[in-house]
Amino acid sequence: VDLASGQVTLDVEQLLSESVFESILLGHDKYRILQEVKELEVESFWITYKPLLLVAIFVAVVSATAVLNSSTPSFMLWMRYFMAGFFISFSFFKFLDLKGFANSFCMYDPLAMRVKAYGKVYPFIELSLGLLFLIAFNPIVTNLATILILGISTIGVIQSVVDKRKIQCACIGTVFNLPMSKVTIIENSIMIGMAITMIIVKSI
Repeated sequence: VDLASGQVTLDVEQLLSESVFESILLGHDKYRILQEVKELEVESFWITYKPLLLVAIFVAVVSATAVLNSSTPSFMLWMRYFMAGFFISFSFFKFLDLKGFANSFCMYDPLAMRVKAYGKVYPFIELSLGLLFLIAFNPIVTNLATILILGISTIGVIQSVVDKRKIQCACIGTVFNLPMSKVTIIENSIMIGMAITMIIVKSI
């Protein structure tokens, strides 16, 4: 504790969300938390989001190749393969640093904030969804689960972007330092849109 500067330095084993400190200071109006925002070097969109864009392009191309080699090629089949590749590849990056991902994920995902174990289970859920899409297991159930899981995460992402919080996006784990931004919202929205489309088509 440095009384002169009014700063407290903590040595912690894992990252703690701002809400944790706010709950500790609840009722102590004399103290408050100020978020220090460091000026980041301005980078081009491509350099910043290169890992995410490359993964998306690779998955899209591989999915298109698989569809073109199938007996009944269609856009719906491409979407199913894309969803499978998306979840499997993104879960892989999260498994590279499972603990780090869980710590970053709980900074914005509403469910992970309340249930810490959810952050460590999430990559397994993504991997399972990817495999379910790959084998076309019960499309309605698989797509509904996708909408629910990504929907919860998207709510947290939107809140973080609206609040202009400078935190790391853990969509492809902590291996790449991607900033939380509207790109994450667009990414999740596209996946949710695909899931909704597949449900509608299956229901017709």
